[in-house]
Amino acid sequence: MRLRFAPSPTGNLHIGTLRTALFNWVFAQKHQATLVLRIEDTDLERSHAEFEGSILEGLAWMGITLDEGPVQGGPYGPYRQSERIQLGIYQTYAQKLVDEKKAYPCFCTDSDLDSERQLAQTQKVPYVYSRKCMHLSEAEILEKKAAQVPATIRFKIPHAQTLTFRDLIREEISFDMALISDFVLVKSDGTPSYNFAVVVDDMLMEITHVIRGEDHISNTPRQIVLYQALGATHPQFAHLPMILGPDKSKLSKRHGATSVIEYQSNGYLNTALRNYLMLLGWSSPDGKELLDIHTICDNFSLDRLSKSGAVFDVTKLKWMNGQYIRALENEALYAALFPYVSEELRSAKKLKDMMVSVKDNLDLLTDISLYLPVYFNSPESFKEAVSAFAFSEADKDVLIAFKNALVSFQGEELTAEAVDVILQTLLVTTGLGKGKVFKPIRLACSASATGPHLPDFVSIMGKDRIVERVSWVL
Repeated sequence: MRLRFAPSPTGNLHIGTLRTALFNWVFAQKHQATLVLRIEDTDLERSHAEFEGSILEGLAWMGITLDEGPVQGGPYGPYRQSERIQLGIYQTYAQKLVDEKKAYPCFCTDSDLDSERQLAQTQKVPYVYSRKCMHLSEAEILEKKAAQVPATIRFKIPHAQTLTFRDLIREEISFDMALISDFVLVKSDGTPSYNFAVVVDDMLMEITHVIRGEDHISNTPRQIVLYQALGATHPQFAHLPMILGPDKSKLSKRHGATSVIEYQSNGYLNTALRNYLMLLGWSSPDGKELLDIHTICDNFSLDRLSKSGAVFDVTKLKWMNGQYIRALENEALYAALFPYVSEELRSAKKLKDMMVSVKDNLDLLTDISLYLPVYFNSPESFKEAVSAFAFSEADKDVLIAFKNALVSFQGEELTAEAVDVILQTLLVTTGLGKGKVFKPIRLACSASATGPHLPDFVSIMGKDRIVERVSWVL
């Protein structure tokens, strides 16, 4: 099996394109197939090297490995269509189709084609190209070429047939070929059209499976008849459901369709994003949502893909990201969070312990900047902050008992475990609920209603500082 991921470098790698790459990669992993990266840069004006770099960077961050491509090389290169244009690959096959009377030069101008479309609209019939250039004589063609009249090369669609193909997700799909125009193979500037370049490249690169978005379904009949005309067997097609916004409209930037690398800079783990994207159109046989990549690859199959659009929900993604953060071992957590810690705090003592203490508060790695400052309040700023809270007499009774327990603590080090014992003892001795004990202690110790795991916070701050802070409140 050979698959390809074939993005155009006309913009940064985005969520929809990444999901396509991911499904191809998982399918390749499952079946030990070859995954090819082909850069489709036939749009020479809009294609830029920095966008190709963004694609490669995003794939690398997501752990999507490639077997062949512009960087890896391979036996079917070059892997950039611009380089294949320079070698004359597409022109050779276009001329072959012209010689076999399966394609023909077309000298129609944009104005000519607009007039045809307007006439079809007036007659309220689907527009299909009139084929008037197909009937030009050899002499007329030579005359126009001698006059340097701009020309395209059009493929002659076999109109007298209904084309049916089996999609690996959607089963049988049929098209009335009489409703499809003879489409352009080579533009007037000599560059190949999308449909032509894709077929030639997939044929020469021996691609056996094409997994892509459902927006390409309408391209498939054109591509299949091209394969037939070239005497080649077309690959098996699987068209993924579209990704939709929460309002069921096409995914856009307002829904979260930003550059993939922005998700990294915004504090998402690649493992969480990968897991979430796999659930956009596919589900695990056991119905679980939190799945490591090995489980995904083992259980993946195209027959579990949905035909309907999949909703991209940033809230759900953030929740999943938080689950992944909380599942990290301490060293991995430290490595993941450290890049998001401000430089002035990176040398702080007990930084790793601080990170662990706030792990349960984090949905994004960037959230660390919201929770670390509680450890670094000056006495003045703390007093100002804690003065905003009112403590009842019952609260103060709890604080007195907590302070006394700390003062009488005889251990060598006030560990989080020791603090937890003190807190659990208070629950028993006071007979109060957890909220009525923990809330006033948290407010008095941190001047915040939320924050780090309380035993961890008290332990990290140390006995003396906590006793001092509680004393200020009392």
